[in-house]
Amino acid sequence: MFKFDEIYNYKMITRRQILRTIGLTAASTFASQNLQELANKKKPVLRFAHLTDMHIMPDSPAEEGVKKCINQILKSEKKVDFFINGGDIIMDSLSKTKEETEAQWEVWRRIKSSFPELKFYHCLGNHDVWGLTPDKEKYPGKAWALREHNMDCPYYTFKSKGWNFIVLDSTQMKPDGKWYTAHIDKTQRTWLENTLKNIPTNEPILVVSHIPIIGATPFLDGDNAKTGDWVVPGAWMHTDAKSLINLFYNHKNVKVAISGHIHLVETLIYHNVNYYCSGAVSGNWWDKEPYELTNKGYAIFELFEDGSHTFKYVEFEV
Repeated sequence: MFKFDEIYNYKMITRRQILRTIGLTAASTFASQNLQELANKKKPVLRFAHLTDMHIMPDSPAEEGVKKCINQILKSEKKVDFFINGGDIIMDSLSKTKEETEAQWEVWRRIKSSFPELKFYHCLGNHDVWGLTPDKEKYPGKAWALREHNMDCPYYTFKSKGWNFIVLDSTQMKPDGKWYTAHIDKTQRTWLENTLKNIPTNEPILVVSHIPIIGATPFLDGDNAKTGDWVVPGAWMHTDAKSLINLFYNHKNVKVAISGHIHLVETLIYHNVNYYCSGAVSGNWWDKEPYELTNKGYAIFELFEDGSHTFKYVEFEV
């Protein structure tokens, strides 16, 4: 038969053991919860760099500047899956001779040969259009740029790691035959509608255009209210913006739309679509001073399986 002090000691030992067990269990549970929380943290399924408005030309800081931009991405950023060129890769070819246009594209070829392992997807910009192109070309004005980028058509779609990318051609000829105004033509519109219909509703979509579909930056690029009214040129923002917005509204898996052209940085959310303007690699057309307070830079996008994303604009110096 136990004596009182033995019973007391037995109870004390048991209590200590219980407390120790509870403590270990709680610690184990806490650790498990922390591990689970870490496991539940979202990791991007895809990461890409958006380089727009490089405005490459010979005898300028452009060639070394673009190389420095790409090298910064490769050395300082987490690994990207590919690059998207947002258009205006050359300075301008609208009114240039064949020889002048060739000299600009040759600079791009040299840059590209310096990074043969990189994957680029291309979007055409207004300055990529060659105004003296032969009439026999399938895509007058755009045929040269298409050949340089090994593209069959100025608008297309591709898929990567669960995300669908739709690349638009937003530069169109005016009714009087002059360049240019911002919208998609009837053929492209039909193609876009069919493309959106054929993408499963559970697969997220990112739209690429050179000219912003919608944004505040076109209002702020210059003195556009000098008349007392806001006047935004049709070459600075899509004139079919409302129609495209209504189309996207009927396809809830359209999550992101990215552009360049304005050389300014913007984040805008409208009807749950995130619209971004990714500044310009060339900044103020390679001038040392910023353009409208915006420096040279590039954008990094991270895309997640659930349709969410992140965006950042990173400046660099030449």
